[in-house]
Amino acid sequence: MKITMPKKNKKQLEDIAKSFKIGRNSNPQETIKLLDRLNFYTEDKAISLVNYFVTIETNPDILLRLLQFIQKFNDKSSVSCLIDLLLLQNEYFEKYENRNTYDKVRSTAVRILGNLKDNNAVDSLLYVLNNNKESYKLRLDAADALARIGDTYAVPSLINVASDDKENSVYVRESAVKALGLLGDIRAVDPFIKILEKNKAVAEKFKYLREQIVRAIGRLGTCDERTIRALEQALLDESPHVRIEALDALSQVDNERIQEIIEPFILDKEEIVARTAIGALYDVAGREYLEDLLEKDDLPEHCKDEIVLIFEEEDEEDG
Repeated sequence: MKITMPKKNKKQLEDIAKSFKIGRNSNPQETIKLLDRLNFYTEDKAISLVNYFVTIETNPDILLRLLQFIQKFNDKSSVSCLIDLLLLQNEYFEKYENRNTYDKVRSTAVRILGNLKDNNAVDSLLYVLNNNKESYKLRLDAADALARIGDTYAVPSLINVASDDKENSVYVRESAVKALGLLGDIRAVDPFIKILEKNKAVAEKFKYLREQIVRAIGRLGTCDERTIRALEQALLDESPHVRIEALDALSQVDNERIQEIIEPFILDKEEIVARTAIGALYDVAGREYLEDLLEKDDLPEHCKDEIVLIFEEEDEEDG
């Protein structure tokens, strides 16, 4: 994706680049200092210069400084040069064998692309996400950027990554699940449930993956019977964090069975889970139910404390 321009304009940009010593990296710190002069240009001119500089510079430190300017301007005209930088398509990178040198630069470019929310970046971000030869950190950033852009075109690829048992990085799977939850596309519900059903008793390292899936299901807001059963199973998970997410998700489901599913967990061995169950019951059954619950002698003290806190917050809001 090359930037084209009239020869006269290109010559002018080349001359200005020389004055900033862009692409002449005998002293990168000198170039970085010279870049402060961009603050004296009009914003439009500074943006065009920075976009051009990024296409001809190769020093990581200088590129990071240029990316700071791009982040500051937050202008969509930078999308093309950011994509080229992400994919290292600049012809000047060909002589560099160690692409890892640019991991920080590329991750920064990905985050900026996410902030710019331009759909033109989606294909390139998906390419990075699906490339298991890339660093897992860069792939995490790509998933996060896709979620912020919000284009549901990314959903099938994100589902594939989230569901891939052969994926080397569980963190990448988790980031794909999180992105799917933020995108809010119901196509993810069935794959999420399949992952939960397949991983009922998986290794400890998948605990956070299960937590992210349950949270994402809650965000998607589905209430069919299979989803409820999946969340009900999640309440039996050894991880208290997974149980908490399941309670939160169930509290958002409109179904007559929800109250009876949640009720036993006010006696959960983990106090934080029991407190969450009290909050979920308040969402599902209302204040009157908690008032009756408060009268029970066998109710744990921390549950009573949670009910009192809920009532105090409600009274403050009403007052």
